[in-house]
Amino acid sequence: QLAERTIQKSFRPTDDNGDPLSNDVYLIRPRSVVVCGDLEQFVTIHGVNEDKYTSFELFRRHLQGPEIVTFDELLERAKLMVETSG
Repeated sequence: QLAERTIQKSFRPTDDNGDPLSNDVYLIRPRSVVVCGDLEQFVTIHGVNEDKYTSFELFRRHLQGPEIVTFDELLERAKLMVETSG
């Protein structure tokens, strides 16, 4: 958090005289993804458990930083990528 506040996008370290000590340093926030569960865990023999599904959606939409996807969603994304690139 301190780096984000002080560096912002880039920073050039200097000595006490203001002379550059190295090349610029860049602050990069890599994308992170958490893969968990399966959307089928919300499905019962009588349909989707709306309370569980809604709770999951609220959880993943209110996290800051990582994208949350289920295994089956990741598989579908991979299939689409393969189909569109071929």
